[in-house]
Amino acid sequence: MSRITRIALLAVLVSVTLARSASAQQELTFSLFERYLDALRVQANIPGLSAAIVQNERLVWSTGLGFADVEHAVRPRVDTPYHISGLTETFSSALLLEGCVENNHVSLDDRIQQRALMAPDGSITIRDALTHRSSDRTFKYDQSRYAFLTGVAETCIQKDLMPFRQALDLRLFERLGMYDSVPAQNVDDQSADDRVQFSASQLDRFGGVLRRLAVPYKVSGNTVSANSTINKSVNAATGAISTAADLAKFDAALDGANFLHRETMAAMWSRQSGLPTGLGWFVQTYNGETIYWQFGSTVGAYSSLYLKVPSRHVTLILLANSDGLSEPFSLQNGDVTSSLFARTFLKLFVG
Repeated sequence: MSRITRIALLAVLVSVTLARSASAQQELTFSLFERYLDALRVQANIPGLSAAIVQNERLVWSTGLGFADVEHAVRPRVDTPYHISGLTETFSSALLLEGCVENNHVSLDDRIQQRALMAPDGSITIRDALTHRSSDRTFKYDQSRYAFLTGVAETCIQKDLMPFRQALDLRLFERLGMYDSVPAQNVDDQSADDRVQFSASQLDRFGGVLRRLAVPYKVSGNTVSANSTINKSVNAATGAISTAADLAKFDAALDGANFLHRETMAAMWSRQSGLPTGLGWFVQTYNGETIYWQFGSTVGAYSSLYLKVPSRHVTLILLANSDGLSEPFSLQNGDVTSSLFARTFLKLFVG
């Protein structure tokens, strides 16, 4: 064997050893994170939790902890559906930017009153709603104002009116292969929106997903009880149903520029002056790193967290069937590090 061949062989062996070492270290980090995550879940008295980590546009880790249905001892999985509450804002932001702004159908500084039949007041703009900017130009998290973007989306995504729930399914879920996602829990209720005409096959798919929906629980002290009183409709701010696996597909499509242009994403994830938000997302720094995130909370029922660290190409997705991921941490104030779940992830994966 020649000296050059021996050197080449050694280089290959070193490369393989380092790759195995890096893989082993990553598996150790995932295992440690799962243990911490379950401990936090128990501490927050969350019945069931689905979690996923996306890295470099691939789902690299997932788990289900606790119970999606306590009474029937059904374990949650990465494809267990949940109400994602405020994470719906990331969907509606993407739909508006792709279907309306990129096509020059609207400008972010158009008044909502110009573009929708209903608006909270005459001066609020599309940008104001997307960034949760109040009438006095300061930040105020207000889902009711964000919800008025529903009408904007319906009138501008295409020439003919497209109901929001239909746009969610056709323009987002089907396009990205998010087949375990449903526009709303009352999707088969024509009285909720009689303009929508879903096909029999679509309704059959929705029904199959909804039968697997994680049961929502209201937690009071150590008492956990199923909650059947939640709102089942959808608007631009809340109400969509999805899974950690489908949200991972959405995340990969964003990072791969397979849905929005890169310049559009740069604007979406740029912090607006004086605000903790971009367009449909929160934007802040952690240990010098810019992070993007959004949360969801249906009080007494569901909660969710979606956290991206772009410099590390890593994303965390958490979905729960109680409000314990969000309500204890006042995430509406714009600081994700107030969440023990987020802080644990950031310490392990960012430092």
